[in-house]
Amino acid sequence: MIHGGRLLFRTTLALFAALGILANLGMIGLVTQELHQIQWIHHDLMQNARAHGREIDPLTIASLRDRRELWVASGAFGLALAFGLLLAIHLLVAAVSLARSDGAGVRRLSQYRRWKPLGVVLTAVTYIWSENENLNYWIAATRHHPLGSGPPIIQTAVLVACAMIPWCWLVNDIQDSKGEDSKRDTELQPVSDDH
Repeated sequence: MIHGGRLLFRTTLALFAALGILANLGMIGLVTQELHQIQWIHHDLMQNARAHGREIDPLTIASLRDRRELWVASGAFGLALAFGLLLAIHLLVAAVSLARSDGAGVRRLSQYRRWKPLGVVLTAVTYIWSENENLNYWIAATRHHPLGSGPPIIQTAVLVACAMIPWCWLVNDIQDSKGEDSKRDTELQPVSDDH
């Protein structure tokens, strides 16, 4: 059984949930800011072909007007972040409801454990997709390949590692508590005298 009565366990879950909520909201804000900045690039280049440094040819400027791929990739990333936000809220509700003895908190933690890996995979895949589309757009708009540009492998690895910490901690705590419960059960079983 999960240690629903432990204050430290519930507090740690609530802390993980709060950090998850803040991280997802912050990333949604960053995606929105990136899209807002990109919205003005075409306008700026129509006014001045050297608006962002090097002179951009008119065909490239015309191609920058079509931002569908960028919008779709950023939208998919935003949806994955919204899913992560819902998971973090679900974890917070589970942490609060563990104080009750009706089993709702344990059910919510079980649901969180089931859905968290999917949320992390969706977020990682859409993050790479969104960042690649964003990078390609900026390269076309500035005719400049930033040093170290390419798929955000390290950032994605850090994102996945940080996102999986609560899940791993929860799984380890559940396994530890199951081990303690089975040990307690074997200690409580009577020993037979049938030698």
